[in-house]
Parts: sequence; C-alpha cells; structure tokens
Amino acid sequence: MLNPTQVKGLADKLMQGLSEKGLPGQAVTEDVKAMAKAHFQQLLVQANLVTREEFDVQAELLLRSQQRLADLEQQLSQLQQELEQPREEPKPKD
Repeated sequence: MLNPTQVKGLADKLMQGLSEKGLPGQAVTEDVKAMAKAHFQQLLVQANLVTREEFDVQAELLLRSQQRLADLEQQLSQLQQELEQPREEPKPKD
C-alpha cells in the first residue's frame, strides 16, 4: 500500500502542476488548492493502491504458486495412473 508520505508527495505534485498552469485567466486560490489536495489524498487512500515493488513481489509469489500447483497436479495424475494399472499378483507356488 502507498504510505502517507507517498500520497502526500503525489498530491503535492498535482498541486504544483495546478499552480504552474493555473486556469485560463485566473489563479487557483490557496483554498481551492488545499481542498483539491485533500480530496486527491482521500481518493488515493481509498483506491487501495500498492507500490510497484509490492506488486512485483506478489506477482512472483503467484507465479511460484502456479508452478507448484502444476507440479502437484502432475504428481497426482501419475499416482492415479499407477493405481489404475492392473497389478500382477505373484502366482502361488505349488
């Protein structure tokens, strides 16, 4: 998840962009910037975003889990085939 510092950094970048460009013919007031920044921070927190590093870790875990599942399915299939093959019982000696 994004930590509060990352959220604040993104909100600051957004506000800096608004300040630099502004609206045609008028300046963005500090109140509007503060309100927009607060809403933006709230949206980011509610979005449940994760960092790229966390995403990569989870993707790797998923890949390993899928490989392990495939291996287990193959082992199960082999065991089932072994069980289905008729066994030759040794003939009793007379």
